[in-house]
Amino acid sequence: MKNLCVLLLFCACAPLVLLQGPGSGTNGNLRLCVVEGRGPLKRGAAFCPLLDEEPSGLECVLGTDQLDCLRRISKGTVDFGVFSPEDLIASQWANIDVLVTDELRSRFRPYERSIVSVVNRRILPDRPSSLDFVLRNTTLCHPGVGANDLRPLSDTLAGYLESLIIPRACDPNLTLTENKIKAVSNFFHMACKAGPWVPDVERDAELKRKYPSLCGACANPACTVHDKYWGPTGTLQCLVSNAGEVMWGELDDVNFFFGLNTTSATSDPYPISKQYAFLCRDGTWQPIENNLSPCVWLNRPWPVVIAKRKAAAAVSILVGSIKEDDLFGTHWRKALTALLEIRQVPTPLNPPKTPLDYLASAQGFREAYSQSGCDPPRHITLCTTSNLERNKCEWLSEAGAVYGVNPPLQCIVRNSTRDCLQAVRGRECDVAVGDSEWLMPSTRDFGLEPLLYETTPIVEKMDTVVAYVRKTDMITKMEELKGKRAAFPQYDGIAWHTVLQYLREKEKITCAGAMTGYFSDICAPGVEAVKGDVSQANIDTFTNGCIKNDGVVSGEVAALQTLVEGKSDVAFISMKTVNLYQNKQIIESWADNIIDIVPICPEENKKYCYLSWSNIGHIFAASNITDMRRHEIVNVFTKLDQRFGKHQPLHNVMFTMFGPFNHVLDVLFHNNTKSLSTANIFKMHPYASMPLNFERTILQDSTDSCQITDLARDSAFNFAPTFLLLASCLVITIIGS
Repeated sequence: MKNLCVLLLFCACAPLVLLQGPGSGTNGNLRLCVVEGRGPLKRGAAFCPLLDEEPSGLECVLGTDQLDCLRRISKGTVDFGVFSPEDLIASQWANIDVLVTDELRSRFRPYERSIVSVVNRRILPDRPSSLDFVLRNTTLCHPGVGANDLRPLSDTLAGYLESLIIPRACDPNLTLTENKIKAVSNFFHMACKAGPWVPDVERDAELKRKYPSLCGACANPACTVHDKYWGPTGTLQCLVSNAGEVMWGELDDVNFFFGLNTTSATSDPYPISKQYAFLCRDGTWQPIENNLSPCVWLNRPWPVVIAKRKAAAAVSILVGSIKEDDLFGTHWRKALTALLEIRQVPTPLNPPKTPLDYLASAQGFREAYSQSGCDPPRHITLCTTSNLERNKCEWLSEAGAVYGVNPPLQCIVRNSTRDCLQAVRGRECDVAVGDSEWLMPSTRDFGLEPLLYETTPIVEKMDTVVAYVRKTDMITKMEELKGKRAAFPQYDGIAWHTVLQYLREKEKITCAGAMTGYFSDICAPGVEAVKGDVSQANIDTFTNGCIKNDGVVSGEVAALQTLVEGKSDVAFISMKTVNLYQNKQIIESWADNIIDIVPICPEENKKYCYLSWSNIGHIFAASNITDMRRHEIVNVFTKLDQRFGKHQPLHNVMFTMFGPFNHVLDVLFHNNTKSLSTANIFKMHPYASMPLNFERTILQDSTDSCQITDLARDSAFNFAPTFLLLASCLVITIIGS
């Protein structure tokens, strides 16, 4: 009887099981991962609801970027999505088990792009010869490289084409980028390689002065993107104007330029096309005219649909069922074509292929991403402070490698920012990331300096130090803060040193006077963590008014809480923290009741109202590294920023450098970062007109600082000798004693 009940229960449930779809969504719905991109058109918001309104069997999941979607597919939380061939390279390197089910072509041909080489026939020898023999000491028309996938060439593809004819250069005294530039300069007699060679403007100008022959064939020696020989069309103009003798370009551009393979019965081929020929990778050549399938150096495949292996069959059936009428319909199938960005009926792969097998059919493409590097290999090692940060760093490294960012990024993990700064000083790694609170310790205690800054042009989002008070206390001037209770986010941070500097200059007092006589009480979290013989009485002096929760709580929100709860009279915190509080974005019970808090503006800065400002993040490196290594670090991170930062508003980027990672904000870098910049940023608007910058003034003037023992009015203040303050205070205290 028991067995019969089990059998009946199984039979009753069987229909439900059969109705369950193969996807990871509700009732087995297939989940599609959609990346919105940064353009004004939000496909997900426009079309995803249409999938829910009808029985489509589909659900949308919004991904941060392409690699986020790949990670979701790998974890099984989504089933399929649309990806570029570069994304497939990343999935292959990350060992993500997926299958390519369909190509999404927009034209009736096997590859999206085909790269060819066109040469002036006058350089061709009488018989087929090696590429070296044909091209050495000729003049190159280079399309330039850029952040676009192929228009112009990416660093990876351009480097691959160059590697087919130019011996690798590995001078240890030059950056890898300069090695490549020098090799091209030595191989060709002259070239027009217009546009930026590296993102940093000063370094770009320096390299162009050092290798002028690579700009010698340009229309203008400035060699910029505004040169008439820059880009796909400019490269062809360079060739036919006899400024150069050889070029790489897209077959479509060549055909259009010379009037070849057109459907117009009245069109005549470019009259001088017979002066040029297609150069092949084996050193042979072919005529341009009447050549329907010329020799190609490299093919770039179409975007594709990929799916996790378990759902691949169902996805293949779904996408394969799309008809031409669906592109113009009004039901959920039209929404699906819009979400997949389909322009013509998809081309199925029967059976579905692994990314490796799919890419193998495109000549040169996979090989471009498997080039060997210099020996010994070089890396830029970044220190992270958590497994989540390291995970993001490793995905950033994968994405950078796909787009030819060299040297590649390596990632290590340490327990804290202080440990990372120590690791940089000890040469265990090259760089560490830290916010403005670490500016003074990094330079003073570890001998580091910021090579790059995480910048934002919005003052309210910068790291600012503002004196905030309760409006009901009627405090309107800085001098009225004397005798009040003060709260700092942390000891030895930007607010701490900013206020010390201000009091020293305005009140003409020493460190001892500022710390033990000016304020009636001070909350400075971090005192309790100072190494050395620090008595509990001394710790209590600087932490009695702090927020405590299993220890002293540090940070801007904690300093703000002391002000809101009446434990302090002034909190030296940033505009952005107060904005979070006023907009009810601090999810804590004490922040439910909003009270009026107002800033006190110093007399010398009524416009902005802050005591100092700094950039929101910094990439620290040892101050004594070589110029070559400095250039290499700056080049790697600015290229990563150029490719994966916020510079491509209409492009679905492979990876988001400044954005959520695994649903967490401000991982490794800040979400508010607009770009990574060198110190040149301080010469530009709006930064150049903003007074009281911490990095350029207080930090540079205060790399030494007085010890805590110099603050003592009596022997009760016997802090550890490593507990440091401002250099100027040290001099004054010593003289005064």
